[in-house]
Amino acid sequence: MRYWQYIALCLVPVAVGCGTIGHPRQTETMPIIIGPFCSHDAEHHQERIQRMLDKTGGQPAIFQFAPGAYCLTDTGGLHVPSHVTLLMEGARFLLAETLQADGQAFLLDNASDVVLRGGEIIGRREVWAPSVNVAGIRVCGSGANITVEGLVCHDVSSNAVGVFGTSDDAPIRNVVLKSVTGINCCNMYIDYLQPNKGPVPGSDRRDQGTVALYYVDGWAVDACRFENSQSDGTHFFHCKNGQFMNSTVIGSKMGGYFLEGCQRVLASGNRFQGNGSRGVTIERDSQFCTLTGNLVSQSGREGLWMPDVCAIIVSANLFSENGRKDDEDKDCEIRLDETKEYATVTQDVRIEGNVFYTSPRQTAAIYTSKGIENTAIMNNTFHGDAPQCFPAAETSK
Repeated sequence: MRYWQYIALCLVPVAVGCGTIGHPRQTETMPIIIGPFCSHDAEHHQERIQRMLDKTGGQPAIFQFAPGAYCLTDTGGLHVPSHVTLLMEGARFLLAETLQADGQAFLLDNASDVVLRGGEIIGRREVWAPSVNVAGIRVCGSGANITVEGLVCHDVSSNAVGVFGTSDDAPIRNVVLKSVTGINCCNMYIDYLQPNKGPVPGSDRRDQGTVALYYVDGWAVDACRFENSQSDGTHFFHCKNGQFMNSTVIGSKMGGYFLEGCQRVLASGNRFQGNGSRGVTIERDSQFCTLTGNLVSQSGREGLWMPDVCAIIVSANLFSENGRKDDEDKDCEIRLDETKEYATVTQDVRIEGNVFYTSPRQTAAIYTSKGIENTAIMNNTFHGDAPQCFPAAETSK
């Protein structure tokens, strides 16, 4: 076999994402090799990579990074165009210690049909100023068909992956995060039960969440691990038609799994453990969502909080030792509220077939406030000294 024939067999075909989640298309585009670059010329790594990406001219292209270190010295990040696949296994992207402005390592601005596979993004949050918010991957504007797979991101001061559509009417569509690991990411956020609560000066709520999705329609987060977030482990805002599955969220300073104003979202097979605030929050006009087959344990506040929601199923989960912080009567496994702050009236909630392990300090395993309609709480299993439900007379209608 001739040498050029051997190379061709090794490099094609390569899968590139297309318009439907989980259905890649095939292309015979030959990968363009990037790097490795000389370490003594680190200040020019970013501009050299960018020049190569810019040469695609909007045409489909595959870039394969040679294993090694690539230095990023500009918080504008590497701008990834549409119709591009980045193969980054073995590549390490080092964000400079000297960064002094908000930004990211990779930016997808109005980009579609993009795949980022593998790679490690290494931040330096311990030396950056608290007001500097640098993400791993940031997607914004309009766009569709974005896949991030096998990425490891740690020590950045904003999201490991943040996807930000424009509005409910202009979402980013079809986003897949698979086997993504984010460790010690996000802005600093001071717990509600401590003085000076809230985000540190210079950051905003979009910097919360190791993974943050805003205005995304059609998405899946699968087999991911988000650990030791400095704010929320996840934050999904006005997202529709999504799945969060087979993932682990542990050790967040704030919440673990956070749905806000979301619709038709399924969560199953996940572990939410040791998060500083609520293990799971489903709130603020969220509708038609399920939480099934998950482990929710050792949260600082409630295991699950649900205010101002409609059509929610909570089934076959294990809740254990949540409410570790003293938050008065909110120390419980599940708290179901009607706050009257949002348009949705809390109703049509079904809590069935769950297992609860409680402690004596908790107000109840399940706490329901007044004004909740059409709620079914049945066939659950309770262990421990806390009352099963409070108030008992209002738990089933």
